[in-house]
Amino acid sequence: MLVFTICSNNYLAQAYTLAESVRIVNPEIHFVVGLVDLINPKIDYQKYPSVEVIPCFDLGYPEFEGMLARYNVIEFNTAVKPYYFDFFFNREPNLDRIYYVDPDIFFYRGFEQLEIILDKNNIVLTPMITDPGQTSQFDELVSLRHGMFNLGFIGIKRSAESQRFLDWWMTRLRDYCLIDKPRGIFVDQKWIDLAPLFFEGIHVLKHKGYNMAWWNFNDRKLVEVDGDYYVNSESYPLIFFHFSGFKPGSSSITGRSANNRFSYDSLPELRVLGQKYAAELLKNDYDFLSAIEPSLVFYTPKVTFKINLKRNLKRVFRFLK
Repeated sequence: MLVFTICSNNYLAQAYTLAESVRIVNPEIHFVVGLVDLINPKIDYQKYPSVEVIPCFDLGYPEFEGMLARYNVIEFNTAVKPYYFDFFFNREPNLDRIYYVDPDIFFYRGFEQLEIILDKNNIVLTPMITDPGQTSQFDELVSLRHGMFNLGFIGIKRSAESQRFLDWWMTRLRDYCLIDKPRGIFVDQKWIDLAPLFFEGIHVLKHKGYNMAWWNFNDRKLVEVDGDYYVNSESYPLIFFHFSGFKPGSSSITGRSANNRFSYDSLPELRVLGQKYAAELLKNDYDFLSAIEPSLVFYTPKVTFKINLKRNLKRVFRFLK
C-alpha cells in the first residue's frame, strides 16, 4: 500500500505533518510527496528520511511541459494527480492499492475500513456532503459549484477498470483541468461527477468521519470523548479532518471564506483541534517553508489590458461629463 500527496515547496510543512499522522496510524505505509516544483537547495529534504520526494518532471510524461504553460499553480498541482497514480502502478508491479491525500489533511485513525472497501471495489470516494437540509444549504451550493466528491482523497485498487478510469482522467486533465466554474469545470474534481456513470466498482463512502471540512459543517459537528474525536456521535469516529484554507494563528478554522460561521467563536469545539494542528505545522517548519515561492513558472492570466481599458473608459466618461 502506498499513500501520496502533491504540493509545491511552500506546502511541504503540511505534507510532512500529514505524513507523520499517517505513519502513526499505519507505520508500514510507504509515503510519497509528489513535488510540483524544483528541488530547492535551501530545503533539507532528508529531514524526513521516511518520506520519498518525487518531482513531477521526474515521472517522464512529455505533456507536462505544455500543461505547465497553460495552467496556474492550483490547476497544475491537481492535473498531475492521475499521472502519479499511473506512474506508481507502473513502477511497482506488486503494488495493489494507492491512496491520494491532500497535504492539508490530518489522520486520527487508520485505513482499516478503506482496505476492506477496496477488497471489493476499484475506487473509493468521499462525498462533499451526505445529508440534505430542510432548505437550500450553503454546503449544497458549494458542492454544485465544485463537484459532488472532494478529491482531497481518493483510493484506487489495481485493476483493468481502474486503469481505464486513470486513462480517461489523465486525458481530460491534460487539457481541461481548469478553474472555470461558469463552464462547469473545477480542476480535477468536477470531472469525477461523471466517473460513476462511466466506470464500475466505485464506492461512495458516506461515513461522516472521513473528510470532515468546512464545506460539510451543516451536517457534521466535532465531538470529543475522553480525548478521542468523533463526528456527531460515537457512531462516527473521526478518521481524517481536512484543514482546507487553514493558517496557524487564525481565529477561524479556514480562510476560504470570511463568513463568521467558520470562526472559533462560532465553532468552539474546533478550537483545540485547530490549535493542535497548528502546533504540528509550526514544528515542521511552517514559517520557513510557507514563505518559499514556487520555482516553476506557472501560467498567469494577462490582466493588464483589462485594467488599462477600465481606467481609460473612466477617463472617457469623465471627459464626456
